[in-house]
Amino acid sequence: MENGDAIYYSNKISQLEIKQLDFFKLSREPITVVKTTLRSINSTLLTVTENKKSLSKCLEEMGNHVNEEDGVIKEMFTAYSLTNMLCN
Repeated sequence: MENGDAIYYSNKISQLEIKQLDFFKLSREPITVVKTTLRSINSTLLTVTENKKSLSKCLEEMGNHVNEEDGVIKEMFTAYSLTNMLCN
């Protein structure tokens, strides 16, 4: 191989190495975006799960309170009805 050929092929190899590094850099950027997006989605899903648990607990407490108040109202209505029947 002549000296000129060696330089030519050496330059081509160097260009290919540079292009390969650029390709790896370009391929890493979308992977980073995907990882970040997945982390964000995971965080959002965890927050939604926590909010669902909290909401379920509050709805259960509210249902219990409504049932308690409903019992009190029924007792009051029954007492009023009995008093009304006795007075009439």
